[in-house]
Amino acid sequence: MSRPRIQILPHLAHAELVRRQEECQDPKTKNYWLTIQLLSQPHIPMTVEQVAEILGFSTDWVRKLAGRYNRLGPVRFIDSHQRRDKVYKTTWQSSEHTLETLFST
Repeated sequence: MSRPRIQILPHLAHAELVRRQEECQDPKTKNYWLTIQLLSQPHIPMTVEQVAEILGFSTDWVRKLAGRYNRLGPVRFIDSHQRRDKVYKTTWQSSEHTLETLFST
């Protein structure tokens, strides 16, 4: 039995989703916008399976991304991704610095 089609809440007009995706500079974020854009096409929205296949994501990831967009809205949806990446980057740089210190002595 297949799952029902995911409905994307209309936080933004489809044209605005397209604009944000096209103007986005960060490749990850650009793909996030494209995912929501494809799932919310006005006339024939794509299925989770179609979007996952086109973008190379798992269907589970597409569902989670759509759920996060619906729950958090467009600002916090992207903000949470950028904040998480910043934490990973800081942690990685700190670990790298610690390793350099250990091996430089």
